[in-house]
Amino acid sequence: MNLLLRTLAISLTLTALSAAETCREVARDASGRVVQTIDHQKSSNGTVRSVIRDASGRTIGTSTSQTSSGGHTRTTYRDASGRMTGTATTNGTSSGSSHTTYRNSSNSVTGSSTSRPSGTSGSRTDFRDASNRSAGSQTKNGSSGFVSGIRRDASGRRTGTSTGSGKCPVVPRVPLPPTAAKK
Repeated sequence: MNLLLRTLAISLTLTALSAAETCREVARDASGRVVQTIDHQKSSNGTVRSVIRDASGRTIGTSTSQTSSGGHTRTTYRDASGRMTGTATTNGTSSGSSHTTYRNSSNSVTGSSTSRPSGTSGSRTDFRDASNRSAGSQTKNGSSGFVSGIRRDASGRRTGTSTGSGKCPVVPRVPLPPTAAKK
């Protein structure tokens, strides 16, 4: 009986692991240097966990996204030490568009983004800061096997690219807020 329970527990664990969908995104700056990688994993209950690493491979943050039955997605961002740094709330529409509001750890609005379908397998996301000024955009193209994207600043200048491969989660993807320029 004890062996049967152990076998069942191992089987359930392996089933849960095999049901997970994973995807890796690699972000590059305008000169083509890798600036970060993001590993996404969708569990069988629909939760998407992401680990964000810098160019050297050091974990600099994580995010956890959960979609409610009403189609609203809430994402919590944490720094490397586990402290909450902000949240994002995404509301989708039947047309495939979505609106995301970003908040810092004090719950103040820091920006927003609007994503719209573009072409047959792409999307365009426009970012705005807390004062509703343009903060850049991102376009993505591709299917669930491979995704590529281009990031632009508010003036339209290309600031970087991203590519993704693997079985990306089939849930509304919450765009990461645009990173602030390093001084």
